Amino acid sequence: MAISITHDHMPTSSNWYTASGTGSESITLSGISKIVVHSKKDLIKIQVPQDAVTYTSKNTDEFENQVVDMKKGTDEIVISGYLEDDSTDTAWNKLWKLRAMCSRGGPLTNLTIDNVEFKSTTQLAFLEDVVGTSNPDDSGALNTNKADDRARIELVLSFFIGGDRYSA
Repeated sequence: MAISITHDHMPTSSNWYTASGTGSESITLSGISKIVVHSKKDLIKIQVPQDAVTYTSKNTDEFENQVVDMKKGTDEIVISGYLEDDSTDTAWNKLWKLRAMCSRGGPLTNLTIDNVEFKSTTQLAFLEDVVGTSNPDDSGALNTNKADDRARIELVLSFFIGGDRYSA
């Protein structure tokens, strides 16, 4: 399964990553180990108190609860996997490009998970969290391209799904 992440408004960087200079970057992740989709609603939970007369007369083990569902909820997608050096870019540079996509703000231009797309004509994906872990047993400098498609940096990305408030 391949995942593609595109952001058209990349910030300028002179220190952290190299880019094509077009302002648009796309990264394809192929070493995916897990995708977690988390949807959660905030319910108003009303716990009806019971006095001694009521709980004695209603001989049941069920609580007296009522729920108000205001349909306030969130959708999040967490992707875990690995970044690798490939023929054009190092895993280290890809990690910093992903960080730039997160720090730039705004929605991603496109997030494609297999054949499912999040973009302006569907729902937007916002890159909320980027975690990269490099293990010290890797031989060679992080920013030297080995071009061997070997997993070099463990990656966890969190996406928040929704509409862009400022694009309306």
